[in-house]
Amino acid sequence: MFNVVVNRAYAEGLVFAKLLPDIPEPGSGPGQNDTPIRVQVMETTKSERMEEVYEDRDPNNLNQHVQLLWDDVIGEPEGGRSPESAWRVSRFCFKQSRHWCYTVLSILCAPPCALMLGCGFACLAFEQIWCATPGIRCIKVYCLSIRSLFQSCLAATVSPVMESFGHICRNIRINMRKDAAEEKDLLVI
Repeated sequence: MFNVVVNRAYAEGLVFAKLLPDIPEPGSGPGQNDTPIRVQVMETTKSERMEEVYEDRDPNNLNQHVQLLWDDVIGEPEGGRSPESAWRVSRFCFKQSRHWCYTVLSILCAPPCALMLGCGFACLAFEQIWCATPGIRCIKVYCLSIRSLFQSCLAATVSPVMESFGHICRNIRINMRKDAAEEKDLLVI
């Protein structure tokens, strides 16, 4: 866990954030409550910079492909530019509608989705641990005995036939050159 100390520098229009580690409580081991922190710097319409401190909720970058920022979605080429006021209002409308729509959907749908996903993954883990893995192990044991039986049958029937066929074919010689001397008895049995 971290304490965040924020100092405002009004003359420069900047906000600085300093992360300080918490002093662990007695009895708690080191690093038990360590969570990654992400600091995001955002520019506002008043040309001042603000820093927001978030915990990293996607430390494994599972949803890095989902870019929802204005600059990742909208861009005007050099040849066609809208007026600055229309650009600012559009950016404000985009950011606010994205923020509030996502917030409302998260509040309404995230808990039931989390409940369903939690139950689904619990069932999946149960099925893998208690059904699939033991079943695969049983199949491996059965297949091992069947393989042993099959190898014995092949060794008794097919192996002698193939060895005999190999002895027949080992003395066959093929001569493809026209100027080579002709050999007699090319096939000796």
